[in-house]
Amino acid sequence: MPLFKPEHRQLLKVLHPAREEEVSEVLSGLAAFMEEKISPLSPRFDSLAEKITSARKSLLENGICLIPYPSRYGGLELPFSAYTTAIELAGAADASVALSVAIHNTVADGIFLFGSEAQKKTYLPGIISGKKLASFSLTEPASGSDAKAVRTKARRVGMEYVLNGTKMFITNAGEADLYFVLSATEKGPTSFIVEKSAPGLEFGEDLPKLGMRGSRTSEVRLTDCRTSAENLVGREGEGFEQVKTMLNSSRIVMGALCVGVAQVAYEKAVTYSKKRMAFGGRISDFQLTREKIADMVTGISAARLLCLYASRLKEMGLEFSSEASQAKVFATETSVRVCDQAIQIFGGLGYTSEDVHRHWRDARLLTIGEGTSEVLRMLIASRELARSL
Repeated sequence: MPLFKPEHRQLLKVLHPAREEEVSEVLSGLAAFMEEKISPLSPRFDSLAEKITSARKSLLENGICLIPYPSRYGGLELPFSAYTTAIELAGAADASVALSVAIHNTVADGIFLFGSEAQKKTYLPGIISGKKLASFSLTEPASGSDAKAVRTKARRVGMEYVLNGTKMFITNAGEADLYFVLSATEKGPTSFIVEKSAPGLEFGEDLPKLGMRGSRTSEVRLTDCRTSAENLVGREGEGFEQVKTMLNSSRIVMGALCVGVAQVAYEKAVTYSKKRMAFGGRISDFQLTREKIADMVTGISAARLLCLYASRLKEMGLEFSSEASQAKVFATETSVRVCDQAIQIFGGLGYTSEDVHRHWRDARLLTIGEGTSEVLRMLIASRELARSL
């Protein structure tokens, strides 16, 4: 089935009636590329028979990350909801490629929002065009969602900063050309851009994972790692608030990615249910199968709408942190449920076929990464209680 569907076009027409044709042209082009070049390779990425490197580079070169950025940096200046939808389509094509690209573009978002004009001109065009690959180096062995507890240290030495510490579970680590690193200075958490060529920057082995197997995940080790003072993002002590803002947008994107994963699992399950015969009829005719199908598609539609609602709030310059967290919690947990139901519809084949259960394995990561569901529920509740005062 095509990745870019009539319902995508309809929703974009509701959100951006004046630009629907322009946005649809970009998204349909990206979808056609992914259907031909990425979706067929997805099982091979999962089995590690092939690396995602070439597919990711081609997707970046086709402009997926150009979508939300201004033309002065080479972007397309399209709405953020168009980018959200593009990541959903990428998630349906291959979750590992989509994750790698989404994390990469989170770095672009951080530089765009908080970098100096010199940093934007130096780094943004290369990142969003795919000439440079980026990595968001936040998580540490002792601090994941609790970014204030960062233990990586940075101290100023002349015209450089010297960084020491270890980052853990970092997507694109070892492959990326640029690293957006949160470190602690005397003034508090602080963000730095660190180039791969920086002395003292090393990487661990690719960690084996339950899902998202195609994306590289490893440690980032900084041992007396030196980066120019010009690569300080904003000012010392501003890193925590910067990261919070970056994660708000990233959570919408991760929710959308999981909508894509759920969509492809759902479509496979529906197709199979129409072919599988049992007790003299198709299992799609059984009431309990139909209940599953109804719940699956309802959850997918609701998750997509939550992601687009949060995207629209962001586009309008309104507060959206609670809505972003709601979108991620609901979309990621819905995706896990939909993929689980897909396995159930396939029965034994769902449990034994990599091409069915890999979607569940991929979705399972994102109830943890970019803020666990538990932490996000705390954030949502805090925001809502504050609004009610």
